[in-house]
Amino acid sequence: MHEPRPGYYTWRDPRDGKTYVLGRIDLALAIFEAQEANAKAIGGKVTKSLADRLDTPRETIGDLLDKMPIGKAKPETVRHRKYVDSAIRDEIGKVPCAALTTKHVADMLEKVEARGKMQWAVHIRSRMRAVCRRGMALGWMDKNPADATDKAKVTVKRRRLTFEEFQAIYEKAPQVALWLQNAMLLALVSGQDRSTIARWERSFQQDGHAVLTRGKTGVRIAIPLELRMDVLGMSLADVIARCRSTGIVSKYLVHHIRPNVNAPKGAAIKIKTFTSKFKEARDLAGITGDDAPTFHEMRSLTKRLYMEQGGVDTKALLGHMTDAIADLYANSRGLEPLKVKISTR
Repeated sequence: MHEPRPGYYTWRDPRDGKTYVLGRIDLALAIFEAQEANAKAIGGKVTKSLADRLDTPRETIGDLLDKMPIGKAKPETVRHRKYVDSAIRDEIGKVPCAALTTKHVADMLEKVEARGKMQWAVHIRSRMRAVCRRGMALGWMDKNPADATDKAKVTVKRRRLTFEEFQAIYEKAPQVALWLQNAMLLALVSGQDRSTIARWERSFQQDGHAVLTRGKTGVRIAIPLELRMDVLGMSLADVIARCRSTGIVSKYLVHHIRPNVNAPKGAAIKIKTFTSKFKEARDLAGITGDDAPTFHEMRSLTKRLYMEQGGVDTKALLGHMTDAIADLYANSRGLEPLKVKISTR
């Protein structure tokens, strides 16, 4: 900084020697301006003045996450959101809401996608869009930076389960858990997911129907007990009778038959245990690989078997509210060619 005349200041850029006029200003202000310019010229960090910092809103993304409403979300959904929120908080939780940019969100998503976690990136982006909408509603943000980010493209890696594979896994199931065969039969004949199978109580029967509420969607379903899967040679009533015949007192159809450290006889099976025990039996059956079908794939197999059998409203059975979701489960993902069915008169 230079003072060519009393009270008149200039600043010379050290990079090219060019002179900039500061004019007749207070000495303290001239020094501050020159220091900021010097820092910028040499690549340093320009800090905000104390006054500017006092005027900057202090609410952070972490604070905003704490303001997110739970509403009527299911317990499983609440737990999932906590995992997502934790990931967001670790990455950008200290960023002021007013300072959040699309680049902040994009960089966070890019790190997740680089690890191959495409579905996780989709979940984080969806949550960030909701978080930013909440921030706008609270007046903490003027726009939604997450809206401008790209949605990760998710490729389904697991393949569909065939009936032959189901039979092979079913044969190995007793070596893993005595209750697993009952769980597999109930899932295949009814078409229900793990959470519904896990919470299926003996009392869920009314007027010749099994009346269930899907934990994930809250959809209520009434399934006739006479529903029969021909290829299996069993009806829903047959499967329920088999589940009841363990000799164990339990309110649940699928329950622990032998006690263990974590659960007594008759206790319900945890949802994650369905997945892990099915995988163990699947591995024993020699069905391995990154794309090996999971317990959840029995829902798709149920739909395909009943569609081939005919006479079953699979859309209602699986609790699907839209034709698009129903069609998704009917897709065999390349396991077999699309067959054009005709009726003869």
